[in-house]
Amino acid sequence: MNDETVRKSKQDRSPACNYHQFVPILILILCLSTILMGTLRITGHGFEPYDDALRHVAKVVSGKAWSEILVVRPEITMDSHPGWHAILKGFKILASGEPDDLLVFSVASLFLLFAFIPVFLFRRPEAWILALLVMLVFSFPPLFRTFFGRPYIFSMFVVVLFCFLWKPIRDRHRTYLALAGYALITSLATWIHGAWYLLGLPLGALLLAREWRVLWLMSCSTGVGVVLGSFFTGSPLTFLHQMVFHAIVAFGTNDFSRQLVGEFQPFDGVPFVLILVTGILLWKRSRGEWDIKCVDNPVFFLGAMGWGMGFVAWRFWTDWGWPAITVWVALELELILEKELEQFSLKRLGIVAVACAVFFIAITNDRNSRWTGKLGTPWPLMAKAEHRPWLPNEGGILYSNNMDVFYHVFFHNPHGPWRYILGFEPAWMPKKDLAVYRQIQLSRKKAENYKPWVDKMTEKDRMMLISASQPKIPGLTWHEVVPTVWSGRLPLREKQGNTHNQ
Repeated sequence: MNDETVRKSKQDRSPACNYHQFVPILILILCLSTILMGTLRITGHGFEPYDDALRHVAKVVSGKAWSEILVVRPEITMDSHPGWHAILKGFKILASGEPDDLLVFSVASLFLLFAFIPVFLFRRPEAWILALLVMLVFSFPPLFRTFFGRPYIFSMFVVVLFCFLWKPIRDRHRTYLALAGYALITSLATWIHGAWYLLGLPLGALLLAREWRVLWLMSCSTGVGVVLGSFFTGSPLTFLHQMVFHAIVAFGTNDFSRQLVGEFQPFDGVPFVLILVTGILLWKRSRGEWDIKCVDNPVFFLGAMGWGMGFVAWRFWTDWGWPAITVWVALELELILEKELEQFSLKRLGIVAVACAVFFIAITNDRNSRWTGKLGTPWPLMAKAEHRPWLPNEGGILYSNNMDVFYHVFFHNPHGPWRYILGFEPAWMPKKDLAVYRQIQLSRKKAENYKPWVDKMTEKDRMMLISASQPKIPGLTWHEVVPTVWSGRLPLREKQGNTHNQ
């Protein structure tokens, strides 16, 4: 044994060396704690998502089918998110949860699924924290959407897993286990999110990367997953058909893109993300580390596909491209960390501690009231005697031109004995009502375009609009139920007239 070996042996037994061996586990704990504490901090703000999370919770609390909640076209016959509603129902039963508890569960569970689990998939867990921090700076809106408590976040998690599973399948490392896992996760995505046809996007990335064997195997795995997930719904063929019908009608019943909900409209190309990706590639080139494989791979291609398709609809970027690019950035950062920072060094621990602190502050701060903007906003409540006359009667219909009315009124009144003409997707509306709604959109809400709805209204119905001043729609008596929320009903004389006509 030479002197160098003896010296290293003594170092291995030294107290300092013993301390150093805990660095990786301390970093793992630090990364996990940062994500967990950030989630608790944000939900502790009282954060309330803006849209679909509210209606998912309200549906579970109501115990009704969508046909009892919305006025829907005949082609819509079943729930489009049966898995997520089953999960919420299970949580409600186990935890005796109130609507606010279900909302917190929705936000926290789905964000942690997306952000917490990937920490375990990296050799250097801090690479994921750093990537999230970088993407927060360069492209915050998609990260913000991971707190919306909606089922699409499960599909974003599928993207992350795909980015890690394709390579073991290519390298024949536990291939069958990886394929079985991917089949399971795609079956759950089909059951929970519903948009099964979008699971073809990762396969398209494999095609572009010319990974023929992996493409074949993961196509089979995806197919099995979709079939299993559709069977979980209880009506597989109806479910598969309705989800495709939903997508076609959602994009095919408008004259202009501005008539679509914001997430279905084209995006701006996220130029800062392009600058980030270009910067990483130029940095690698300047250090002599350029390799075509850093871009010629399914992860990068999936991100590029999502970016390109974002010019059709923003959600292609937020739900598919952004998660893939985030993983790509994390993998590139991991290579840098492995080269520049020794695994057991205290320097590494110090850098990670600073990065976690910055990420925690960056994600939890309430800039522009992003976490508290909706806190305390009043909405009409059936339980309040002064509000009840301005909500529909039993069997009535609530007409509106704004989906926010549906989300919030339904969430605060899940047992309301009425239906909504406009819910979470205009494409679900009966054709004639959809035509009225589209005309209202095109005319920038001119009063005369509400006439077809006013003519149909009975004494049971109400029209509810969000406006700073009283709506000038003739034929209705208006009352400001809560600030900026107006409810209109037929005047007493017209009520009596309608009663005699019946």
